[in-house]
Amino acid sequence: MKKTLFLLSLFLVFVVCACAMPTTTVKTVDDRPTLAFKNAPDGATLFVDGINMGPAAQYNGEPRVLAVEPGTHTVRVTLNNQVLYEQRVFVEGSLKTIIIR
Repeated sequence: MKKTLFLLSLFLVFVVCACAMPTTTVKTVDDRPTLAFKNAPDGATLFVDGINMGPAAQYNGEPRVLAVEPGTHTVRVTLNNQVLYEQRVFVEGSLKTIIIR
């Protein structure tokens, strides 16, 4: 009787393990426009709409870029409190590369 009960329990465990619930995977694509900054010197700081985004050189497009909302943004790059680049830029659905001179 105990052996039959054990085998029945073991069978039920296998049946329950075999009945997995279906899974669904949803992937979303971030299609916001992006900005890349070429020739930004080390130590230069990036500001977008007055918000400090960190070192400008990290968004060189290889591989990192900065995703922004579509529209017009004020972009400023500074180094030691000196403005290297400041411009209002319009971005929509693609990569915009800004070259720092």
